[in-house]
Amino acid sequence: MIEDFVLIISKLIATPVLAQSDNWPPKLIDLAEPFQDIFDLILPVGALIAVGMLIYGGYMWIISGGDPSKKQVAQGTLTWSIIGLVFLFLIKAILTLLLDFLGA
Repeated sequence: MIEDFVLIISKLIATPVLAQSDNWPPKLIDLAEPFQDIFDLILPVGALIAVGMLIYGGYMWIISGGDPSKKQVAQGTLTWSIIGLVFLFLIKAILTLLLDFLGA
C-alpha cells in the first residue's frame, strides 16, 4: 500500500532527464509558457476580487450619508479596484503579445 502511494507520488513529481530530451536547451517560449499558465489561473480570481471591491466601494459611497471622510474612503476603494482591474488586463495583454512574439 505505501509502496504504491510512493510510486504514484514519484511518477507525479518526477522530471525527465534533460540529456535524453530533444528540446534541450529549452527555447525561450518554453520558459515563458509557465507564466502564462499561472496567470490564466490568477486572472479570474483577481477579476472577481476587483469587481467585488467595486461593488463594496459603491455600497460604501451610498451609505456614506454625505460624510466627506466616508465618501473619500469609498472613492479610494473604487479607484484602487479599477486600477487593479486595469493592471490585470494590462499584464494579460503584455503576456499575450510576448508569447505571440516568441511564436507560441
